[in-house]
Amino acid sequence: MILYGRNLSPFTRRVAIWCALQGREVERRQVMVTGPEWETLKGVTPVGRVPALVLDDGTVLVESSAIIDWLEDSAPEGKRLLPETGLARRDMLQLIGRGTSISEKGVNLVYERTWRPEEFHWKDYHARIESQITAGLAELEAMAPATGWFGGDAPDAADISIVIALQFMQTAHPQLLGDAYPRLLTLSDAADAIPAFAETRP
Repeated sequence: MILYGRNLSPFTRRVAIWCALQGREVERRQVMVTGPEWETLKGVTPVGRVPALVLDDGTVLVESSAIIDWLEDSAPEGKRLLPETGLARRDMLQLIGRGTSISEKGVNLVYERTWRPEEFHWKDYHARIESQITAGLAELEAMAPATGWFGGDAPDAADISIVIALQFMQTAHPQLLGDAYPRLLTLSDAADAIPAFAETRP
């Protein structure tokens, strides 16, 4: 399989880590969504969006949640990262949704501050996004285990989403973190000891 997108994209990184934890072989093509590489990406998927995962048969999958649904549906024995059904699945999807929402807001803030010309910056809107990010992180901090993973003895789908969100903030918006989230920072440090996380650090 071939995965298009850089590790700086939390959504591409989520697919890369998922594949690694499931023991799947993936070729990485870390193309940017700006500049001439965007034309290359549009040759894979016309929308020019990452991640894009090209399967062995040439099928192109887009949108990280849809890609992950396929990875779970076709997971090798014992390698599922999501419960198959029931309340446990619902609750984990809610944790994933929280982590993904923070990542989305973080990406939005990057676009606002780096892509939009400075004379069109809307500071009240920036402050609104920042408040959404910090509120989301505070909620996850309160929910995080004192030790270990959300998944218990090993990282699961919730841990992937939440660690990626925090580490994206560390890279893109470190001013929003400080030392306010000790449990999440401990979780991030534990993730860095696992190659799937460490080798995809943006």
